Amino acid sequence: MGNYWHERFSAEEYIYGKEPNQFVVEAASMLPKGKVLCIAEGEGRNAVYLASLGYDVTTWDFAQSGLNKTRQLAEEQGVSVKTELRDLAEVEWEAEQWDAIVHVFGHLPPDIMDRTMEGIQMTLKPGGYYISELYTKEQLRFGTGGPGNAAMLVDPADMLKKFDGYFIKHFYVGEVNREEGLQHTGQAHVAQSMFQKREEA
Repeated sequence: MGNYWHERFSAEEYIYGKEPNQFVVEAASMLPKGKVLCIAEGEGRNAVYLASLGYDVTTWDFAQSGLNKTRQLAEEQGVSVKTELRDLAEVEWEAEQWDAIVHVFGHLPPDIMDRTMEGIQMTLKPGGYYISELYTKEQLRFGTGGPGNAAMLVDPADMLKKFDGYFIKHFYVGEVNREEGLQHTGQAHVAQSMFQKREEA
């Protein structure tokens, strides 16, 4: 999987564009400043945007070429983003490290996705946010981006179950229009999440 993404991101153009995901832009207006981790961040468009707003941003990706383009985009925009080569199948999550985790179209095999969701919940600080936009299984009907494997697409009900007990700041399931570079074009079916880890009583 790493070689595949490394090869895809090795192209000179930014295959998902340089502009941030629209839901990340909307969510950022509700997000307090702090330490943000962007996982499966690819070429860095969301990380660089958040850094431009004053967040302390770190990105994880499994493709070195994506991290290289993240640093290049950050330099273009005059911001600083920390990049780390990480495999979500093996990464060790540390407890209560992040004020927010951003996860946009980072689709994974079910076992790795389950492991990642558990890690996210452990590593968020109390009061921290999980922000995501992911394709649902209905996306197979649209064909405008994402994996062609239904097992790697999300079930919104399962996401709500995984984050049971979190405060739901925003949760939307339905159609959006996405024009993100060469790979995400047109109407799509997504689940958007903004879940806040509750402060301990």
